[in-house]
Amino acid sequence: MSDRLGGRRVFLIVGVSVVLISGILGVFIGENGGQVADSVLLFGVLSLPTTPIAFGLYGIVISALVLAALFGLVEFASRLEDA
Repeated sequence: MSDRLGGRRVFLIVGVSVVLISGILGVFIGENGGQVADSVLLFGVLSLPTTPIAFGLYGIVISALVLAALFGLVEFASRLEDA
């Protein structure tokens, strides 16, 4: 049981680190991208203004969603292996 909590702690630390780094990089990209274009069209559907806050939030949301999906798949595979 303690191995399982240790693994979850590592996943949590890695996940939080990646989300924070994505937000920080989004702020830098938004700061520099604002000088090139006023907005960016994402996936042909969503228009995102090139501001540091918008790009930082976009980086945080996208990385959190991708990591949640990946970690969910890892949890699912782990439960299949235990069964």
